[in-house]
Amino acid sequence: MAEKDINKERLELALEAAGLDLWENDLLTGEVICKSNKIFFELGYSEEDIASNMDSIFAIVHHDDIPLIKAAIYDHLTGVTAQYRSEFRARAKCGTWVWYANYGKIMDRDKNSQGQRFIGVTFNIDDRKRQEVLLAARETEWRTLVENSPNTIVRYDSDCRRIYANPAICAVSAGGKAALLGRKPSEYPGGENFTAYEKKIRKVFATGDDAEFELNSTGKNGKEFCSHIRLTAERDLHGEIVSVMGVGHDITELNSQRLKIREIAFYDPLTGLPNRRLLVDRLQHALASSARNGLQSALIIIDLDNFKTLNDTLGHDIGDLLLQQVAQRLTACVRQGDTVARMGGDEFVIILENLSDKTQEAAFQVETFGEKILATLNQPYQLANHSRHSTPSIGVVIFSGNQISIEELMKRADIAMYSAKKSGRNAIRFFDLDMQAAVENRSSLEESMKQALPQQQFVLFYQAQVDNAGVIVGAEVLLRWQRPTHGMTLPEAFIPVAEETGLIVAIGLWVLESVCHQLKVWEHEPGKELLHVAVNVSARQFQQTNFVEQIIDVLEATEVNPARITLELTESMVLANIPEAISKMQVLKQKGIKFAMDDFGTGHSSLSSLQKLPLDQLKIDQSFIHDIAENHDGVVIVQTIIAMANKLGMEVIAEGVETKAQKDFLIQQHCLNFQGYLFGKPMPVNEFEQALEYWATPSDESLPV
Repeated sequence: MAEKDINKERLELALEAAGLDLWENDLLTGEVICKSNKIFFELGYSEEDIASNMDSIFAIVHHDDIPLIKAAIYDHLTGVTAQYRSEFRARAKCGTWVWYANYGKIMDRDKNSQGQRFIGVTFNIDDRKRQEVLLAARETEWRTLVENSPNTIVRYDSDCRRIYANPAICAVSAGGKAALLGRKPSEYPGGENFTAYEKKIRKVFATGDDAEFELNSTGKNGKEFCSHIRLTAERDLHGEIVSVMGVGHDITELNSQRLKIREIAFYDPLTGLPNRRLLVDRLQHALASSARNGLQSALIIIDLDNFKTLNDTLGHDIGDLLLQQVAQRLTACVRQGDTVARMGGDEFVIILENLSDKTQEAAFQVETFGEKILATLNQPYQLANHSRHSTPSIGVVIFSGNQISIEELMKRADIAMYSAKKSGRNAIRFFDLDMQAAVENRSSLEESMKQALPQQQFVLFYQAQVDNAGVIVGAEVLLRWQRPTHGMTLPEAFIPVAEETGLIVAIGLWVLESVCHQLKVWEHEPGKELLHVAVNVSARQFQQTNFVEQIIDVLEATEVNPARITLELTESMVLANIPEAISKMQVLKQKGIKFAMDDFGTGHSSLSSLQKLPLDQLKIDQSFIHDIAENHDGVVIVQTIIAMANKLGMEVIAEGVETKAQKDFLIQQHCLNFQGYLFGKPMPVNEFEQALEYWATPSDESLPV
């Protein structure tokens, strides 16, 4: 085979392998010669169907594509294009359309440069075309999503200039699309925030890693908004980063909700001050800071005096107004960097940091500040239509370093604050170790007292009550505590704590039960069957809603004669709620119980209130008896009390009678019942019974003590 034929065969094999169908077109005759007829066979045509001229070929070409093919041929024939290229659809025998491409070139021209022979190739591009259609659809879909997305979408080139901005970002930007495209964030809108954002974009270009950024902006309406932007590198077919896309989501409302959640979690809703949770965090910071710099700090607890009274009388709305105004005043008093917090109720806390490194100087600084707080909070408050005055009790603990726990600091400041209250309120007190010792003793006392009743550590003492003839007519029962670690303990050492903790209710009930059992025993002993016993009732006990029922239950359980029991009440106890007091007293008086007003003259009873109360006896307080011989005012008070009692038909008994002169004076004033050391000190029941035998006949002599 000749070399020319070999080369021709090789060319045809190569074309066939490449999927190319070689054709020639005689421009003079119009004849088309396909070397392999691959395309026609591919379309399902037989050899008989294969066209041999242009017109028959055009018969299977889509009519929309024919003008394009002819235009492309014409451009090449006239020299407009160096090569003929066209893409068209050919109809397969089954009726479907398949995409092909034609590439060709004029090979022979005459002397007038007119083409005579046209040669080229045809190949199948149907897969490519279908991919292009799919890509175009996806591009349309993507663009539709981007153009209509509520998110802001921007593309940046390698110089960080915007090369695309979707309508969402254009709508919120003051200058719109024209102001955005071609400019860097640092150029428009510019500023520190956008310069930092631009650095993020450059970092994505440098590393290819995605990045996130919260960008604060001002919209064309002047309102600030915040976007959470995700930056993503976009790469070409070779993996090179060609652009960075930033997709921003408006999180303004989300941030607002986050802020509200934080406010709820860390701030008091009424005053806007930090709450306990945030206070603890600030206190931890203060401890750490103090440990680093060696400076003293102070924790101050402020409690409003008598706030409950204002709340109960004027209502919670007025109370809330006071708390808000106190918060404002305290905030105005502190330095920037100090903390004012509300613990709840009417309690506020201040943390003062960076005081002197010397304790005494720091204490002076805090005292000066505390006096300022006192003066500020003592100013009148205008609460709606009410003008009110309020005072604070302030407790202070100074600390340096973090050796003391937060709980201990709070406890110490609280101790100091209660010390200020006990001193008379409207005062400042600094914590010291003596205070803590007192508190620890009180705590120990409370714990021990909880065991005292079940372990039968309480003991009853009796102090005789005598008439003007010197006959013992009864006794006042007085409580003692035989404390294992401290010996016999007087009531003034433990009754206040029992009142505060509520233990007094159970103790008081035990006292009454014990007295009733003792009276039941005396009913069967000559000389004792007519004795009456006075029992003190605590305020906490009297305020119990079931107080009357408890007393009646004890009377019925012991079957004692109620007429032999006198319940002693104080002025403050009954005056707190006179209608309720009268109601309780009347029910019990119907059962036969008598009532005495203890320590009369030390309170603020009026004649009108006394007339309302179903009392049987007034007890003149011993403070008026003690110096009756030298104190003219005391004499007048005693005379008035006796005259008042006689006018109201009540018995009078004087307590604290220690001398015969006191007794004689009282008899002259028509006070005929007495109690005091002149007649005997408080004593256990067995000693009291011995004294009864000794005192069996009238005498001016006192009981053996």
